[in-house]
Amino acid sequence: MSPSLTEDQAATLAAAVGTAFSPRTPVSNRELFAGRWDQITQIGDTVAQTGLHAVIFGERGVGKTSLTHVIRPLLNVIDREATASEGESQRIVVRVNADGTDLFSSLWKKALDEIYWSEDRPHIGFNPSSGKEQVTLLNTFGVKGRLTIDTIRRILSPLVGSVFIFDEFDRLPKDQVVPFTDLIKALSDSATQTTIVLVGVSDTVNELLEDHASIGRALIQIPMPRMSEDELGEIISNAEEALGIAFENSAKEQIVRMSQGLPHFTHLLGFHAVRSAGTRRSGEVNIQDVRNSFGSAVRESDQTVINAYAHAIQSAQPGAKYPQVILAAAIAAYVSSDELGYFQPANLVEPMSAIMERHEDISRFNQHLSQFTEEKRGFALERTGSQRAYRYRFSHPILPTYVLMRSINDGLIPEAVVDRLLRNA
Repeated sequence: MSPSLTEDQAATLAAAVGTAFSPRTPVSNRELFAGRWDQITQIGDTVAQTGLHAVIFGERGVGKTSLTHVIRPLLNVIDREATASEGESQRIVVRVNADGTDLFSSLWKKALDEIYWSEDRPHIGFNPSSGKEQVTLLNTFGVKGRLTIDTIRRILSPLVGSVFIFDEFDRLPKDQVVPFTDLIKALSDSATQTTIVLVGVSDTVNELLEDHASIGRALIQIPMPRMSEDELGEIISNAEEALGIAFENSAKEQIVRMSQGLPHFTHLLGFHAVRSAGTRRSGEVNIQDVRNSFGSAVRESDQTVINAYAHAIQSAQPGAKYPQVILAAAIAAYVSSDELGYFQPANLVEPMSAIMERHEDISRFNQHLSQFTEEKRGFALERTGSQRAYRYRFSHPILPTYVLMRSINDGLIPEAVVDRLLRNA
C-alpha cells in the first residue's frame, strides 16, 4: 500500500516538486544533475589545462545548457579539493546567450559587463551594499568602442582561471564566428589562463566551426548525445531522494520510455506525475499519475513545438490522415536505430496499420511524408537520400515526443498500443 500524506504534507510536496524537477529552466544543482559524467569530466579537464577551450554541441533538448549551469559548482568542488579550503571558488565564471543580432564585439561586451572591479580584484555582479566604489571591468581598463581580438586578450590576461560560456552560439551570424575562432587561437598561443566554452546545436563540430581547422588542437569537442535510459532513471531517483517519495517501477519506466533520451520530458512528466500523486495524497507515484501528466505536459510544451504540430496536420479535407501519419513517423523515430534519428517509409507500415486498424502499405502514406518536408507543412520532417531510397527525420527533435503525448491525450491511439509498438522494437 502506498504511503498516505496529510493535507499539509501534500501541500509541501506540491511546493517542493519544482526543486527536484526543472522542466522550464536548466538544472543548476550539481546533486540533481544526472549522468553526463564523461562530459563533466571533459569540462573539468579543459579548464585545468592552459590553452584549451571547449565546444559543447548536440540536438535541442539534450541538456547542453544544464551542463553549463553545473560548471560553477563543479569548479567549486575542484578548487576546494585542490586548496583544502571551504567556501566559493574565486574564479570568474560568466555565461551569456548569443542571438541573431549579436556581433563579436557586442557579445563580448555583454559578457564583460557582468564583471565589476573593486578592492583590486574582479567579481561577478554589482554589489551596492559593499560600500566600495565599483566599476565595470571595461571601465577599469578604459576600453570604449568596438572590442578587438587583441583588446579582449589583454583584458582576459589577469583573469586567471576564468571561464566564459557562450550559449546558443549557433544563432550568431556566420561571419561573426571567425573572430571567435581567431581569439581562441590567440589565447591558446599566448597561454592565457582563460577558458572559452561555446555551446550550440549541431550534428557535428564541423557545422558549428567549419573551415577553422587551425584551432583543432586548442578546442576540446564535447558532444552531447541523448541520455541513456539509466541516466534518465537517475533523474527520477535523485528526485525521489530529494522529495522523500517513491515511483512505482512501471511509472518510472513509462516516463523514461516517453522521454526518448531528452531530459526535458523526464523533468516535465516527473513534475506533473508527482503533482498528481500529491492530489491523491499519496507518497508513491503510479502509472496512472504518469498518464495524468500527459495532458499537462502537452499544454505546457514549448509553443514552437505546439505550432509546428498544428502547422503539420492542418487540413480542410475530411478524413485527411496527417495526424495519423505524423504519429506513425514519431513512433518510427522512437524505434529507429539510426544515431541521427533517420527512418525509412517502410518503418511506418506497422505503426500506421496499428493506428488505422487495417493494413497500410507505403503507397497509402508516402505522399504525406513528402509533404511534411515542404513549407506548407512547416518543414516538420527533413529528407535525405535519393528517390526510392529516401530517409526522413524530424526537424525538431522534441516534436516526436510531443506528437506521442498529444495523440494519446487526444484519443488518437490507445496508450497500450503505443507501449506495444515501442516494446516490440
